[in-house]
Amino acid sequence: MLFRLSSQQNEIIVNMGWFEGQVWRWTLSWKRELTLEEQIQLANLQGVQQHHPLRNEIDRILWCKKDTFGTKELVSKASKLSHEHAVVDNLTSTVWMSIAPPKVEFMLWLALLGKLNTREMLVKKGIIPLEANLFSFCPSQPETIDHLLLSCTISWNIWSNIVGDLGVRIERHQSFRLFYD
Repeated sequence: MLFRLSSQQNEIIVNMGWFEGQVWRWTLSWKRELTLEEQIQLANLQGVQQHHPLRNEIDRILWCKKDTFGTKELVSKASKLSHEHAVVDNLTSTVWMSIAPPKVEFMLWLALLGKLNTREMLVKKGIIPLEANLFSFCPSQPETIDHLLLSCTISWNIWSNIVGDLGVRIERHQSFRLFYD
């Protein structure tokens, strides 16, 4: 909620505060005066703001005080969390295997998360009208992730040709996520 009210949404961190000696002071600005509830949220946020620029140090990202970051380690740590605080989606973590170009892995990851910008998603975001949600290859069908990547005749023929070359059999599924799994 506070992010929507921030007038610094596209700002870099170094421009959102200043140093007083060696101490970093956050200077957050808002589009309007905060309500009492929002002020409480801000106080809670300030209680957990542990990350800030350090004077005379080069910016870098650290993961568990290491110089490298790996999704395998993230999934491992996340799966140890209590399930009431986090949900670990092991299926989406299988995407990052470096067996396809990064752009392909990223697109697959978005598709598995249901975040691929299909026409259906653009309608939900209010970018295009509902009547524009028609798939280019099958004008009678809406452009959904499942139709685009799986149930369209053209998509299914591509999958069939690929697995045919590999000598593997596949079955149709209702969703791309189940098909991938």
